[in-house]
Formats: sequence, C-alpha cells, structure tokens
Amino acid sequence: MHDALLSWYTSSGRHDLPWRQTRNPWRVLVSELMLQQTQVARVVPKYLAFVERFPSADVCAAAPVAEVVRLWAGLGYNRRAVNLHRTAVAVVEAGEFPSTLEGLLALPGIGPYTARAVMAFAFERAVCPLDVNTARPLVRAWGVEAQADADALVPSGDAWRWNEALMDLGALVCTRRSPACGSCPVASTCRWRRAGGEDPAAPAGRQSRFVGSDRQGRGRLVDALRSGPVLASELPHVMGWPDEPERAVRVASGLVADGLACRGPGGVLTLPD
Repeated sequence: MHDALLSWYTSSGRHDLPWRQTRNPWRVLVSELMLQQTQVARVVPKYLAFVERFPSADVCAAAPVAEVVRLWAGLGYNRRAVNLHRTAVAVVEAGEFPSTLEGLLALPGIGPYTARAVMAFAFERAVCPLDVNTARPLVRAWGVEAQADADALVPSGDAWRWNEALMDLGALVCTRRSPACGSCPVASTCRWRRAGGEDPAAPAGRQSRFVGSDRQGRGRLVDALRSGPVLASELPHVMGWPDEPERAVRVASGLVADGLACRGPGGVLTLPD
C-alpha cells in the first residue's frame, strides 16, 4: 500500500506547487492558512507575493497588521490574516517556531489540522493532517477514520511524501464525485470499490449561503478598509445593506472584536495598525 501510493506520487504528484519546495515552517504555515477554503490555483500567486514581502515570521511581526490584511486581498476569511500576524508575533517572542502539537496549537488561530500539517510538511513528523482530501481516501480505501489510526499509518521516515501523496490522491483521483478509480494506485485494496462505491464517509455538509450573509458584508467592509477609512454613516452602503443600518453596525463591531478593524473618533473604521 505504501509503495503503491508513493510510487504514484513520484510520477503523478503536484511537485511544482511552490510550498512543496520548502521545509520552512513559516512558509508552510502561510500556505496552509491560505489553502483553507480556497482553490490551489488561486492561492499560488498570492502565496508567492506574500512570502516575497514576508519571508519570515520576524518580517511579518515587524509590519503593521493592516499591511498583512491588504496583501491577503482576494483570499477571503480575513481573520486568518490577523491570526497569521499574531502567530508571527508569538513566534518572535518565543524565539523559535514550535515543532510539537501542543506548541503549535497554542498559536493564535491554529487548529488540529494546521498544527499537524506544519509538523508533517515542515518538520517531517509522523502525523497525518486530516482534511477532506486526506480523510476521503483513508476512509474509503482502508476504513481509517480516527486520527490515531491515520497517524499510525504514516510510514516511518517518509511522512512528508506520504502526506503529500495522500493529499494529491484525494484531490486528483479519489474525489467526492466521480472518482477516477481506474487510475487509482490503491484500487486493488480499496474497500469502497469492492463494496460497489457505497461511500462510508458521511456526506459533506452544505456550506451556508454566502450571498446576503454577514460573511459577505464583512468581506465587503474589509475590502473597503483596504482602500482607506470608512465613516460610520457609510457602513450600510459599503456592506450592501442600505436599509439595515443596525445589522451593519453589529457586523462591523464583530470585525473590531476580531482585530480586523479599529474604531476611531466619530466611529470611523480603519484597518488595525
């Protein structure tokens, strides 16, 4: 099983992805945060521009939060940019990048998947970061659902290649709809295929509607703040809710609480310093 998947990755993996050319934990973390809920093709140019401007945690920590948020434009989920800056500050204060699960989970906004991804892709530790792409082939082919079992499946001394291979298998071959079983390197041992394609994994939950949501309004306001201050009276129009001023104020207050905006005299909003 290990040999089949790793051999397939050698010939068919996405080796040209820029974050696969480094073991630098800062750059791995940047890529992982950018890739959450965002397509790879969209991330590549953003990642390259970001690490050119902020090649290390030290450089990012020394910059204003506003600059990080501005460079995050087009990626969505802007809170990730603030958490990335907070993480850079925490790393600089600690004097080193944590390499343990506990240390990584203590960083702002870093959850179990991202922590394990940094461990696997930067420090080559024998853990398996579980997301939709890695979990799907594990569940389908071998019935592996628990984190401990996924970690135990990582081949000794080859954690980086194994996890990249598993990621590509789920993204390119073992897709949620219309999987390419005919070109799958582990089809011969796949329980799902033997069972006739009845997926044992729970169906993916449908994402909440974006159009008209608070999330859309937040994104519009952050985009406006990237260009300059926004007056309190402008909030409903900037956020696309001209007839809902109370909602606009409530959502804007959430941005302030999350560290994505600052409120100045007269209620003027700006990006944080």
